[in-house]
Order: sequence, then C-alpha cells, then structure tokens
Amino acid sequence: MKPFSLIGLLAVLLGACSSPPIELATLAPTLTAVSTRAAAPASTSTVAPTSTPTITPTPRPQLIQLTTDGCCVNPGWSPDSRQVLVIDKPAADADVGYYAIEVAGSDRTPQYAGRVGLYSPDRTLAAFAEGSRTVVERLSSGESWIMPNNGQSVEFSSNNRRVAWEREAISGPYDQRQNEIFVADYMGENAERVTRVYGGGLVGWLPGSNSLLFSGRPSLDTRERTLSVLDLDGNTAADLVTAERIASISASNDGTWVAYFISFNEDDTRNGIWVQRTDGSEARKLDQWGAYQWRDDSHLLMIPMRAASDQPFELWEIDAATGQSRQLTSAATTPLTILNGDWRVSPDGKSIVFVNNVDRNLWVLKLP
Repeated sequence: MKPFSLIGLLAVLLGACSSPPIELATLAPTLTAVSTRAAAPASTSTVAPTSTPTITPTPRPQLIQLTTDGCCVNPGWSPDSRQVLVIDKPAADADVGYYAIEVAGSDRTPQYAGRVGLYSPDRTLAAFAEGSRTVVERLSSGESWIMPNNGQSVEFSSNNRRVAWEREAISGPYDQRQNEIFVADYMGENAERVTRVYGGGLVGWLPGSNSLLFSGRPSLDTRERTLSVLDLDGNTAADLVTAERIASISASNDGTWVAYFISFNEDDTRNGIWVQRTDGSEARKLDQWGAYQWRDDSHLLMIPMRAASDQPFELWEIDAATGQSRQLTSAATTPLTILNGDWRVSPDGKSIVFVNNVDRNLWVLKLP
C-alpha cells in the first residue's frame, strides 16, 4: 500500500465526457405456464377439483441507469446498499467529496456525503490526510485524533476496534522492498509492528479485529511469496498457499473463504483462479477465468473473459464449497459493457454497479 495520497485519484475521478445513451435489450414479459388437466374418464364418481400449479420463471436481471453526462468512475456503496457513492464535484460552486445517489426511486440527484478520505466499513469513522499526518475522526461527534504512522493510510477493522497500516520501502525492485505491517487501537494507542515481508504487504482485515490477511516473501533468500492469516491474539501465522506470483487476493464477506490467482508457475496445473478456506483447507481451482468479486460469505461473482472485444460481458456465480457455477446474465438479453473492469458488488450481494463502456455512465444491475 502506498503513502496516503488522494490528489492523483481526484484528478482521474473528476473527469467527465458525454456520448449517446446505450440501447438496452427489451426484456420479455414474464410468462406463467399453467398446466391443463386431461378430461376425466367416464365415471359415476365425482373428482375433487385440484389447484392449478404455476411455474414462475427466474426473473431476469434489471438494469438501471444512475448517472448522465459521463459521470462517474470508481463507484462504491453505502453500508445499507441503498446508495452508490462516487467522488465528484457536480457544480463549479460545489465541494469536492463523496456524493450519494439513491438507487431506488426516481430522484437520483447526487447528495453530498462527506469529505474524501478512508472510511470504516460502517462509515462512522474516517481517516483524512492533513499535511504529513493521518487524522481519524468520529463523524457523529467531530472528535479527532492523530495516528502515530507518519501520514500512512490506515485500514479499519470491521468492528472499528483496530486499525492497520504499512511502512513500505520506497526504492528498489518491488519484490525486494521491505514492508512492515503495524496494528494499533482505533485511537492510535498500543501501536506495534506485527510482521515484516518483502514484495508484498497487507491484504486486509478478516471480520472482527483479531486476524489479518497478508502476503509476501518472508526473507530475501526466499523466491516464493506466501499468503498467510495472522492471528493477532495468539501472535501466530497460518500459511495458506505459497507460489512465486499470487495476485488479486480477496476474502469473502465473513472471511471464511479467500480467492486468488496464481500465474506463470512452472507447474502449469497450479496456474488459475483458486478459492480456499482461510483455515487452510479445501483449496479448489476453478474452471473459469476472469474478473471476480465476492457476493456473500461463500459465492463468488465472475465475469469470464470474452471471445472477442466487441462482445458483451456475462456474469456468473460460483459456489466456493462445490465449485458449481450458474449463469446470471446472458449477452443476448442483458448485454454488459463494463469499462476497465470498474464494477462493485453491493454489501447485500443483490446488485452490482458498473461504469458503462458505451456511455461512460453508472448503471446498476439488479441480480436474480
């Protein structure tokens, strides 16, 4: 993780462009199939009437356009999944900051939702860069305090009890850079270095405030990186997987699963996307290849690679425990054109928001 700097990010996020609106495939009306009862045979007995069964087809995903005029990029979600959050400056006299757009209803006017910073998962705490310092603020009261980390960015644990940050060397080849990981109470007290790696660093907190996920080389004498879970209470690390190149590491919502991919391994059977329990068991290589994000505790959403760049994307769901997959969208009925892999799953797993490659606007896809 690099030093706390948001200037470069803002320069990209505030750009806007316009283009003709996208034409969406018309959704067919929902059909209900009704069974027809065969004629009763000749009989003196009376046949009791039976209820008419119905078959309700799986609803098709619903596409909703959120923004116009080419706004915006790098969207996120509010904790309750009701709003999409973007960094914007919607008018010349408006403040640069996070703006919230309601997904439901007809009024999608962006509403100011706070300064640009790093927020806790429930958005009750936020860290801001003030000169060479990192200041954490409790948003409900305005109380603030300084982190003892020389201005590094922080990551809040899911219950807001702890924070973590990195101190990474700024020169030399990346795979040789030393990176130290620190943990402190949310007020910045009891700060301590908990581990050191080379060519890697902090992945993130697992739910609660007791375990961290990190990766890297344990020493410069070791060629391969290791993905590990660090138990802070017991001060023990459990290694999950070791390979020279491990990337796109992502933990499921409850932290029981982790997804990652291995590439350019000498043993070609190891190359691909894997899901594994964070206790070290049940590592499984997936048959698909593409971009992925967790939908919930055990289901991974994946957008597989396309056969050609002019084809729409499709969305699939994979059960981590079984490896079984099901298709959620079809290119024929729900064409997805996503710009630069810019999509995010809502916290409740019911929707994704993405930047449309055709009109550069934000769209929400309601999932079945």
